[in-house]
Amino acid sequence: MEELALLAVIAHPGDELAIAGTLASHTEAGVRVEVACATRGEVGLAAGQLSPDERAAQAEHDLRCACNRLGVRAVHFLGYRDSGPLGHTALEPGTLARARALEAVRGLVRLIRSVRPQVVITFGPDGIDGHPDHVLIGELTTQAFGAAGDGHQFPRDGGPEPFLPSKLYYFGLPRGLLQLADIPGPGTPDAAIAARRDVCLFIDRKIEAARCYGPGVEPELIGLFQLPEPERHHLLSLEYFNLAQPLPAADDRRDPYLFAGIP
Repeated sequence: MEELALLAVIAHPGDELAIAGTLASHTEAGVRVEVACATRGEVGLAAGQLSPDERAAQAEHDLRCACNRLGVRAVHFLGYRDSGPLGHTALEPGTLARARALEAVRGLVRLIRSVRPQVVITFGPDGIDGHPDHVLIGELTTQAFGAAGDGHQFPRDGGPEPFLPSKLYYFGLPRGLLQLADIPGPGTPDAAIAARRDVCLFIDRKIEAARCYGPGVEPELIGLFQLPEPERHHLLSLEYFNLAQPLPAADDRRDPYLFAGIP
């Protein structure tokens, strides 16, 4: 029987905090969890006097710290540069916003075939806050999800065998939740959230992971971790998903068990 594995594909260090409880709960259950990050967060909101390369090194360190605290087995960087904060994105060569789609999908296909995850998690079409990097990495991962199992697409050339994951999930932060917490940011439309996972047993692990980061990481996410108790505990106890592939039956959309139905 194939080892159970989960691959989360994110855009920037810190994005994983939105699903930190889910990652921790699955590592606790013996699932091999790996994280792929498109950029090293060179253009953080509070980069201060750090150069882009110094900021990238710090953000990479922070992501590895957080993933270690969540029990993540491996962290993969896809090699793109951060396109910049929302509203100030740069279109410089090497940024994710300028990525060649075919090349990017090829790299993700190779990663999926290597990791062999039954479940893949990434951003949905809203990107939570509409950031182009969030939206784009979700689109590229969605394309790669379908292509990874097709041996006619991106022939192996000595690489891993084709592998088709069983499920693709989009994660989000409901707009209503951010409004309730008085945190700025558009969030995910509530109607786009189908499943809510109870991760209350892993709130402490989530908080420990968030402590790996300084200011400058995703403001909507960090805002949740900085709320006073008991509000913080209440809002961090749930994480939000939508099953994107295979297209679910109406009754299956709300199933919070990501590996349900996978032998």
